[in-house]
Amino acid sequence: MRHYTEGELLKMLREKIDRRKRQATQAAIAKELGFTPQYLNDVLGGKRPVSRNLAGSLGFRELDRSFVRKGESA
Repeated sequence: MRHYTEGELLKMLREKIDRRKRQATQAAIAKELGFTPQYLNDVLGGKRPVSRNLAGSLGFRELDRSFVRKGESA
């Protein structure tokens, strides 16, 4: 089972946003993920950590401050 760091999750989130920006704003992406634009901006800017909920919306679960894909056993 591969463990992902918070930095790796942020990179994936940024890539997801970059792909979607062709079709939607960061605010729309935040709403789609279930978060406020300010929260998403704070996470991307390093002002707030990746929450369990944000990791979950990306298909991950937290495991000892690293993250694993949902459905993978510990």
